[in-house]
Amino acid sequence: MEKFMKIGLVRHFEVNCPHEFLMNAAKFREWVNQYDCSPTKPIALPAGTDNWDKCYCSDLPRAVETAQHIYQGEIIKTGLLREVPIAPVIETNLKLPYPFWLAAGRLAWYCSHQSQPETMRQTKWRIQRFIAGILEAGNSDILIVTHGFLMIYIQQELLNKGFTGGRIRKARHGKIQVFTKKLTKTT
Repeated sequence: MEKFMKIGLVRHFEVNCPHEFLMNAAKFREWVNQYDCSPTKPIALPAGTDNWDKCYCSDLPRAVETAQHIYQGEIIKTGLLREVPIAPVIETNLKLPYPFWLAAGRLAWYCSHQSQPETMRQTKWRIQRFIAGILEAGNSDILIVTHGFLMIYIQQELLNKGFTGGRIRKARHGKIQVFTKKLTKTT
């Protein structure tokens, strides 16, 4: 009989944190801090999404709140699953569009620019460390509640470790993406 390990990746629910379209660097930084602490807008999930042995989640409030809504057992919170931090690329009082701040911050992260609190290498190390830890712990069915941008890199690490599953290009809030890996085969 074949035995599989199942990992469900889910992005936290949508966050209730409006923003101005035009912001200077200080306002963008302020908005990021506010976003990290804002409540979510829970949604109803389809039946059968609660069959998990363990649940790990980012220690940021939006992920914890989502995990508590989805999973009824013990939730293991970890900073390893935090979203890739984002900061203004330049310090300016010039008001620039909100999408500029997001795109420039992610591009700067990708290039390991000094403006960003974490490099791509550090992010990938966090993910590798986390995935190695859950693989060493056993073959439970695991739910991971995390963040949209980070999910893309968690997905890559799972695929590198032999898991299969749907491709995440842009993670949707509250949608569980399932990855599986065949562990053993007995007759």
